[in-house]
Amino acid sequence: MNTTIGIIGLGRCGMPAVKRFVENGFKVYGYARRPEVIQQFANLGGEFMSNPAAVATRAPVVIVMVLNDDQVIDVITGPQGILKGAAEGSTVICMSTINRDNLDWMAKECEAKKVNFIDCPFTGGPARVANGTLTLIAAAPEPVLSPCRGILEVIGKITLAGETPGMGQAVKHCNQLLVTAIHTAAIELIILAQKTAVDPKLVCDVVGNGIGGNDYFRLLSKAILDKTASPGGMGQLWKDINIVITSSRKHNLPLLVATAAAQYFNMSVAQGLANDDSSKMMEVMLKMIEK
Repeated sequence: MNTTIGIIGLGRCGMPAVKRFVENGFKVYGYARRPEVIQQFANLGGEFMSNPAAVATRAPVVIVMVLNDDQVIDVITGPQGILKGAAEGSTVICMSTINRDNLDWMAKECEAKKVNFIDCPFTGGPARVANGTLTLIAAAPEPVLSPCRGILEVIGKITLAGETPGMGQAVKHCNQLLVTAIHTAAIELIILAQKTAVDPKLVCDVVGNGIGGNDYFRLLSKAILDKTASPGGMGQLWKDINIVITSSRKHNLPLLVATAAAQYFNMSVAQGLANDDSSKMMEVMLKMIEK
């Protein structure tokens, strides 16, 4: 198995992924837009490159972990993108959650350059990156996926969504519909508990350990009540739920719960919270009921 990789995007999940790979004996080349992460990356043992193309000249497998569609398109197909430096037979693993149309287009761009492409979004959040227990949703032909299994399994367990790139995104979009619905419902639940004069922590303990409990609810409610970091950033979840809404329109689906969740995230971003922790949605909801 090759133990030299590239990672583009050194954020909430990219940086703990670097740490995990370095600890498992990998040489990691990386690139990110934000200058403040360069020293942290170097301290972990990574080697920072000037652009994605430069990363691709050093690493036969490059993992993309940036935030949104525009960033993914730029780092793969842009003027200094991966495809400018990637050799024939190298591999791009797209782990970002994006619109399926853009994913399909980039897969074809890679195919035209004879570069392998794996669609592999994930669920689990930064904590599960760090301990190697992500749920990885891979879509690629087995001859493309097989040589990269050992790399991906450093950070999680692979579920094969199909052999066609795009199927991984389709599964992830379904996942994010539920995540964002749980997110907004959890905050409504805490506010309801407060307004009915019961202890929100008691309520969250009961719900979290009951039939309706789940990992995301437990992590999010704890983050809100303890004022600590939640599993996701506001901008990330805002982007994801709006991808879900875009997909629903293509298939003429009303998705009323998802639409309501999207409005909460839209309000949060409109109030300038795009770069904040997603638990800050609590403040947005409280402002609504205080008026």
